[in-house]
Amino acid sequence: MSELDIIFTPLVAFDDLGHRLGMGGGYYDRTLAPFQTNHKPLAVGIAFDQQKVDRVPIESWDMPLQKIVTPSKIWQW
Repeated sequence: MSELDIIFTPLVAFDDLGHRLGMGGGYYDRTLAPFQTNHKPLAVGIAFDQQKVDRVPIESWDMPLQKIVTPSKIWQW
């Protein structure tokens, strides 16, 4: 995984801070956790505009995404 430049992640919902709501297994969070300090690979969520919500419930292990791409906008943090 250290050779990857980008990881596209699915999501159920996302908020203004880059938090994603997945399917509840924590698989993406555990995969991305070792790379949090150097931001590589880039974690990009793919979503529809309608999946944006005011607030996603987060836990201590949840990893925010660096970008989320929707049909109308690219969100970046």
